[in-house]
Amino acid sequence: MLELKNIHKSFGKNHILKGVDLSVNKGDIIVILGPSGSGKTTLLRCINFLERADQGEIVFDEIRTPMKTASRHQINSIRKRTGFVFQNYNLFANKTALENVTEGLIVARKIPKEQAIKTGKEALDKVGLSDRYDYYPSQLSGGQQQRVGIARAIAADPEVVLFDEPTSALDPELVGEVLQVMKKLAKDGTTMIVVTHEMSFAQDVATEVVYMEDGVIVERGTPRKIYSKPEDPRTEQFLRRVLRKDYEYSI
Repeated sequence: MLELKNIHKSFGKNHILKGVDLSVNKGDIIVILGPSGSGKTTLLRCINFLERADQGEIVFDEIRTPMKTASRHQINSIRKRTGFVFQNYNLFANKTALENVTEGLIVARKIPKEQAIKTGKEALDKVGLSDRYDYYPSQLSGGQQQRVGIARAIAADPEVVLFDEPTSALDPELVGEVLQVMKKLAKDGTTMIVVTHEMSFAQDVATEVVYMEDGVIVERGTPRKIYSKPEDPRTEQFLRRVLRKDYEYSI
């Protein structure tokens, strides 16, 4: 369904992505792990053209789009097929939860307001916020704000939802409510690419775990394979750091 080929991205002299290839099938839950600075977020942002890659192409259902020279029309076409959930919510402070969800539907996708409101309410219902339509971000907890962000991403029924460390800005006690929403979406068949440090989520939900380091994909496989017997020593070292100290290749 979605394929990335030879993606490169630099910021000045800093070569962030060094020829990344990634394929995603319908219904996949791809979880990308790796240390800070490994290129995980940059890769997600390149998929959605929030950053423009310097080289490579994205293939969506056999439609090939060059990352560096994509036209505005091509970029808009890909954005209509993807949803993006940001680390820090990126909500409009002066708009209600429902207005935050419907804004993109009305303005960017030209959906009639009445239909957008119906769709927005359905999306908020899915994330457990049916009683918060008229609340402003300042009246919501961090977990609720992130759930509004998820509702906004899924409202347009995208083919792939991209999650950029969706729990990293949350207090620990609020992480669980967001992960539960994500698990429900996964159970419902939503195709997802998730950058996260939530190791249990990757273990419980992912169809494939990808380990990135220094701008390249080091290793990929099922959660059981990656967690129980990684082939690359860099993956093992990472798991030893982030999991329990007595990590012994077991799940």
